[in-house]
Amino acid sequence: MRPILFHLFGIPIFSYGTAIAVAFCFAAWHIRKLAEKEGIKRDHVLDAAVVGMISAIVGARLFFVFQPDEWNSHYSRHPGDIVKIWEGGLTFYGGLIACFLTVPFVFRRHKMPFWPVADCFAPSLALGHGFVRFGCFMNGCCYGKPAAWGIVMPAVDGVARQPSQLYESAVGVALFALLSRLHPRRRFQGQTMLSYLLLYAVSRFLIEITRGDPDRGGLGPLSTSQWVAIGIALIAGGLWPWLRRVNRRDPEAAAA
Repeated sequence: MRPILFHLFGIPIFSYGTAIAVAFCFAAWHIRKLAEKEGIKRDHVLDAAVVGMISAIVGARLFFVFQPDEWNSHYSRHPGDIVKIWEGGLTFYGGLIACFLTVPFVFRRHKMPFWPVADCFAPSLALGHGFVRFGCFMNGCCYGKPAAWGIVMPAVDGVARQPSQLYESAVGVALFALLSRLHPRRRFQGQTMLSYLLLYAVSRFLIEITRGDPDRGGLGPLSTSQWVAIGIALIAGGLWPWLRRVNRRDPEAAAA
């Protein structure tokens, strides 16, 4: 674990921030590459990627800050700390939801079809999240429950814990490989994105069982992220038969 990678002219370069930067750079390149094959202008896709990155950071922060436990215990009394994202406190689902609320406006402005472009985003979302979760491991946040066979995290408490961050990072890499293979063979527009949402929701629900960091919020027996995972899985599952019917691709194009 190494929260600070190095110092550049006296300025600390954080591992978590570096992981976010690497994820965005890769995503911008990969999304533009897939979009070109769909006949979509690269510059338009880059605009959507930039808006997506900004929205993701803002949404991830607000989703974390306004969780009842976090807001009542700290941020309601210290509102100036809301902007201190370098101290940690970002929630992936908040960023994902924010992207779905803002990026479609860019699609509409540039007259880009929603689902074909969303499909181009899906593999990079998976791998980018894998990069960021590795950054979480380096930073010492989002850790798992104590386990005799786990990894000792000195920045936490020196107790061997399940490497929940690495589980999720591995899932991101695996989903990227799977979605990259599925994308050119998809049977309908939107299949790549819906596959990502369904598979990630299921994996996140299960990985949450291993999590041991206390500041995560929840309702009843489930964490906030597990409830959101259930909601996203239901929405994606409900959209699947509809999109399969109305957005079917040319069989020859899918076979190619």
